[in-house]
Amino acid sequence: MSKHPSLDVVIADKLRKKILTGALPLGAHLIEAEHVKEFDVSHGTVRSALKRLEYEGLVESIPRRGVFVVEIHPNDALELSTLRDSLESLAAKRAASTASPQEMKKLKGILEKMQHEVMRDNRKECAALDLEFHRHIVACAHHSRLTAMYAQLASQTEMFINLTDPLHDDLEHMVPLHEPIVRAIETQDAELAFRLSADHNRRDGELLACLLYTSDAADER
Repeated sequence: MSKHPSLDVVIADKLRKKILTGALPLGAHLIEAEHVKEFDVSHGTVRSALKRLEYEGLVESIPRRGVFVVEIHPNDALELSTLRDSLESLAAKRAASTASPQEMKKLKGILEKMQHEVMRDNRKECAALDLEFHRHIVACAHHSRLTAMYAQLASQTEMFINLTDPLHDDLEHMVPLHEPIVRAIETQDAELAFRLSADHNRRDGELLACLLYTSDAADER
């Protein structure tokens, strides 16, 4: 018998989707009463859903002001990119010795799908596959605490991918960026897998930080 998710989980999922797609923009004020009316649920349900999103790092509660979608500043972009690199490089290094043949087959399948979607210039699907690629490598590492830490970061990672996607004129970089990691894991070259993953997000993090710095400076004028 399948277990249905609780109502607060369902509402959190709906709000998360709105935040990650930009329907609720960065800095948006999430007014509890409006979401009670929108979803026809209790205040307690909405409050619990917002707490879940706060735990994921997508919203922040500001005393006497309310709950807001987080705003991303230059340092946030750099912190997130370096944290991702740290976790993903550890995962790739371990996966080089722990990934099963079935797990490698799935990883290569994700890369093949990515290649197909690059050819179709499907940015939305490529972003989803990017996240799936790294989640799967983390799973291949068979490290429960690493998996838990990466899961907590998942929503912020998806936000980071969505924010950095427009920084690229096309998707041609995606397969050349991910394919060497697959090859290193498959050949059990743990050190190479680590090095490739340790620098994987740096450029996007720096580009996004630069863009945000320029935007913040313009707002201060």
